[in-house]
Amino acid sequence: MRQALAVKKIWKTAVLVVIFNAMTFMPRFTVIPLIVLLISIAVSSCMVEQNLTLDSRLSGVWTLEGQAMPFTAEALDDLAMLGGYDDATSLYDEAVINSRTDLAKRDDIGTYRVERNGRHGWEAEIGFDDIESLLGSAEAGGIAELTRIGSTNTLSLRFNRERAVILEKLIPLMQNPAFSLFNPAATGGIDEESYITGILGFTFGEENIPAIRSAVIGMNVTLPGQISSVINGKQTGGNTVRFETSFTRFLVPEKEIYWSVSWRDDL
Repeated sequence: MRQALAVKKIWKTAVLVVIFNAMTFMPRFTVIPLIVLLISIAVSSCMVEQNLTLDSRLSGVWTLEGQAMPFTAEALDDLAMLGGYDDATSLYDEAVINSRTDLAKRDDIGTYRVERNGRHGWEAEIGFDDIESLLGSAEAGGIAELTRIGSTNTLSLRFNRERAVILEKLIPLMQNPAFSLFNPAATGGIDEESYITGILGFTFGEENIPAIRSAVIGMNVTLPGQISSVINGKQTGGNTVRFETSFTRFLVPEKEIYWSVSWRDDL
């Protein structure tokens, strides 16, 4: 048993070394602004909550909050120390500053806020002009699609392995082979269950598999009108709906994740 634990520790360290080496050969301005995604996807299982609010012009505000699970804290601190930091705190602080700089370069984002939330947490608020521009148009292989028939509007969000390629365009770090096991576009050939037990369970410990399974990505959406229909979500109010999927299904999108809500302009 002790030998097995030692091997697992060595393997984890080796993975972190590979990740860090990959990071050191990339421009610093590219790597650091993406650490928030790295925290939430590449080296931790977490609870990610989102709130999306659309106004009558279909612009709006997108807020995100992520919190790493306790058993991932050691890996995050190890990664930071490999990068020359005392622990993850300094790395997070630098990530926040550079993320703000990165968001400031986008013409489709009006306002933004990125902050630390606890030792291993983060939160962001982004004011956008066009959600299809923000997430990529589904028609062009992106995630978001807005349609209108008469007085009824429909927002559809689609995510599968093919559409996950947009993450590689938005997040260049994901294209590095070191991240292939944490890149939804590159997890083909392995099913979700094998990914949970054979990769995440081995990395973070079999005792943490139940927590890994319970991790979810949730999105609460507020619309500027009365909801008329919802697909793969739950209506929570006259103009609000909640969508939710398991975190591991996002990482291994064997089947398309499809969320859709329609509303009328009569609220």
